[in-house]
Order: sequence, then structure tokens, then C-alpha cells
Amino acid sequence: RQLDEAIVDTALAMAEDAAAFASRLEKREIAPAGDLRIATSDALLQALLTPILAEFREAYPEVRLELALGNPSLNLSRRDADVAVRATDRPPETLVGRRVAGLAWALYAAADAPLAAAAAGPWVGPSDELAGLPAAALTRARAPGGEAAWRVNSVIAMAEAIGQGGGVGFLPCFVGDGRLDLRRLGPPEPELATGLWLLTHPDLRRAPRVRAFLDFAAARLAAMRGFLAGEGARGPIA
Repeated sequence: RQLDEAIVDTALAMAEDAAAFASRLEKREIAPAGDLRIATSDALLQALLTPILAEFREAYPEVRLELALGNPSLNLSRRDADVAVRATDRPPETLVGRRVAGLAWALYAAADAPLAAAAAGPWVGPSDELAGLPAAALTRARAPGGEAAWRVNSVIAMAEAIGQGGGVGFLPCFVGDGRLDLRRLGPPEPELATGLWLLTHPDLRRAPRVRAFLDFAAARLAAMRGFLAGEGARGPIA
């Protein structure tokens, strides 16, 4: 009987030790580290995300960043990327994430363009590769003859063309309002508004490097909601 009691006591002690060890493991925070591949667009990277990424790297120096730009078809389900930062109202159902802000669009012209000349056009708009953008349809509806005189497959290239006097065109307000060579011609166009999402694969959302980035980026972007919603314009051309 004494031997049996000793065995039971030992087993109970081992179980308590194992439970305590497991609890310590659960509470222990694993430092984010390793490669983090982020898929996004050139406009989001250049006009919005680069300072946030620099701050993130400073906060988490063990995380190495890789950026994949301009390809909405990158498949997080196949692990083409770990995280996607996308302007969309229809994120894929296979991904998880959060809508961190709304993105407004408005009509812009070159900062030094006279109002009459800007209103008369010509127009700069998305090419067929960006036909899915709501701005493409609205450009066709507003441009003389239903076509832009200058079409490009990059939002940043559209901003460059408009800023150089190539015509008027619709741009995200975070792009247009952040450039000294552009001026907004009017308030945001409600039908062009979209959401800004941080997305990842369900299997990756608890990975320390992914969780750290999602939380960090969400906090920074949420603090910019007013600007992203078009509240930071320098005013229309006078």
C-alpha cells in the first residue's frame, strides 16, 4: 500500500509539474522573427505603407520584409504571401483579417492648372488592366467621348501624368492629397469609396510575425482614418 501511495504521489507531482510547465509555455511570448512577405499595390506602398514598414522594422528587427507589388491574384492560400494589404470591398472568403479604414477617391488636376483648363480635360484614367476599379467606369462616364486620352495600368503613374499636366483624373485621396503637384477639384466621389483591408491565411494569423504586423499596421492606419477618408485635402483649385 505504501508503494502504491508513493507512486500516486509521484504521478500527481509530475502532473502538476507538467501543467505548470505547459502554463508557462502558453504565457510565454515568442518574439516575432523570420521572413514576412507582404502583397500590396504600388500606390499603397509608395503613398502610405513605406513609413509604417520602416517603423515596424525598427520595432521588430528580427523580422525580414519582402514586398510583392501590383498583383491582386497573389494567392495567400498557396502561401504566395503571408499578408495582403488591399483596397477592396470584397476580400476573399478564404482569408481572415480586418477592415482598418475607408479609402476615398476624388478628381484631381495639376496644382498649377487653371480651373477652366482643368475642367475641360483631357482625362487621365485606368487602362484595361485596372478595369475593375470603380474609377475606370466613372472616367468613361465623364470623359469626352467616353475614353481617357491617357490611360495607364498604375495608380501612381496616373498621379504622375496628372501632376505633369496630362489632364484630370480620379485618384485615391491618400495619393492626391499627399502630393504638392496635385490639387483636388471637388469633394470625394461616394461611388468610388472602398475599404482598406489587412488580410492573412487562417493558418497564419497566430504566427508571431504575422500577428505583430497586423496589430502594428492596424494601429497606424486607424490613426490615419480621417486622411484616408479624404478629410486632409488642401482645398479645390480657385
